[in-house]
Amino acid sequence: MNKVFTSWSALKVAVQKEMQSAMKETVDKSLLDAQDNVMDFYNSPEGAYKRTGQLGNSPEGEVLGSANSVSGEIRLDTSYIYNPSGRDTKTIYGYAESGGLLGNGEFWEQTKDDVSKNIRDIFGKRFN
Repeated sequence: MNKVFTSWSALKVAVQKEMQSAMKETVDKSLLDAQDNVMDFYNSPEGAYKRTGQLGNSPEGEVLGSANSVSGEIRLDTSYIYNPSGRDTKTIYGYAESGGLLGNGEFWEQTKDDVSKNIRDIFGKRFN
C-alpha cells in the first residue's frame, strides 16, 4: 500500500480492503492445502474395506467479515453419515487423523501448520 491518504477514513477503507483481500487469499491457499493434505490420507494401501471418499470431499473454507473485522475459517464438513459403522463423522475423522484407520494420518495437524505459514506469508507481504 504505497499511497498517500488525505483522511483517516480513506486510510481505514484502504486497510479494510487490503485485509479482506489478504484473508481471501489466505483462506483460498489454506483450503487448497487442506484438500492436498486430506487427499494424502488416501496415498496408502486401501486395505480390506471400501473407501467412501467423503473425507476427500470434506474440506470447506470461507471468509467472514464486517466493517471493522475479518476472519477466515477452514473446516471439515462433518454432516456426512457413515453407515453401518454406528459412529458419527467427527469420530471417524478423528480416527483417520490419529492413524486409527488405514491411511496417512495427521492431515489436520499439517493443515494447521500450513494455515499458520500462509497467514505469515500472505499478510507479511502485504503489511510488512
